[in-house]
Amino acid sequence: MKVPKIRLFFFRINFWDRIIEILGFSALVILWVMTYHYQHLGAELMPEDYDFFQNPSEYWASKMTYSIPVIATILYLGITIYNTKTRYTDYPINENPEKAEKLSQINQKLWRWLKFMLILMFLLIEYFSFHSGSGFGTGVPKWFMVAFPLMLFGPVIYFFIEFSQNQLE
Repeated sequence: MKVPKIRLFFFRINFWDRIIEILGFSALVILWVMTYHYQHLGAELMPEDYDFFQNPSEYWASKMTYSIPVIATILYLGITIYNTKTRYTDYPINENPEKAEKLSQINQKLWRWLKFMLILMFLLIEYFSFHSGSGFGTGVPKWFMVAFPLMLFGPVIYFFIEFSQNQLE
């Protein structure tokens, strides 16, 4: 079985894929900046001896505030590294290397969109958490309960359909 040579690098992706990469990285930076800002804003609003929940400050879990950005960064880097390598065995197409390249591009677009959507969801969760914890919000809004699965599974369904159509051609 001859494996097709597929070479896809960042500089060979199209304009819209670059935009998604830039938006994903920007969302990650905004997540870190927002977390830092709200962490210090919250420390200024609360008396020295108490935290957001009016517990004594020895129970203040300020280190936990950065857990969501750390997890988001690990996911972002992991998906980016995973998406840089093409897995030739994922596309057992011997006759048509163009089809294998197209399927590989669709797969990379899927991972790019999922990475952006995951970072965006972490950003929204962090935003609503800080507003709820500081008393300025009412928790996660109802529209987010609908948007969450759509944001996560929408790209998966779209790219699955596109992948299936290209396999049948």
